[in-house]
Amino acid sequence: MGETSSSPAPEPLQLRLDKVLRKFRSVADLARLLGVSDNAIYKWLSGRGQPSVANLVALAKAAEVSIEWLATGQDSGGARQSIRRKLEHDDFAYVPRADDARFDALRTDQIVDHLAFKKDWVRARLNAEPRNLLLIETVGDSMIPTLGDSDLLLVDLSAPRFRHDGIYVLRRDTVLEVKRLQRRPDGALNIISDNPAYAPAVVASDSVHILGRVIWAARRL
Repeated sequence: MGETSSSPAPEPLQLRLDKVLRKFRSVADLARLLGVSDNAIYKWLSGRGQPSVANLVALAKAAEVSIEWLATGQDSGGARQSIRRKLEHDDFAYVPRADDARFDALRTDQIVDHLAFKKDWVRARLNAEPRNLLLIETVGDSMIPTLGDSDLLLVDLSAPRFRHDGIYVLRRDTVLEVKRLQRRPDGALNIISDNPAYAPAVVASDSVHILGRVIWAARRL
């Protein structure tokens, strides 16, 4: 019988988190940076809890590591992986898609698969770098008619702050939302649901934690 080969299994999330933690002076410093408690990070490290995608994204950016590596570990080998690497090296980039968006408008827990996008199209049409993108799905009707339930959104994670009026993924307390942000003359921000059934909110510009800006959307017909 011929020999078979396989790639080693990805290392546990706790080990990847431990490697990332070494980039910071202390757990307290990292907790302040992410806006979570020290206890939350200790739970991640012990395996008694897992960070949300929002926290994984923030952690990956702060530690300057790949979001995909932090969320999933090393990819398995084989023909599919070889094809993927060739495509990524040439014309295509595989953008991670987060699943379990079970909140109005968004809550994500893990990366479940990837979709291929032409690198040239992303750069020319969306003015973005493929490595900075994440795919998520909306849930709920708060952004109708602009965005509907289960619409697929491409989020530019390189824009974690308000730059100009547009649609952003933001976090308020522990809740992630997809909302339109608009700057007011006094410097505050209007948080707007395009569905008029939802009242807008006015907040200080420094009170909103922005995850990224929505730059493209696809919807089911």
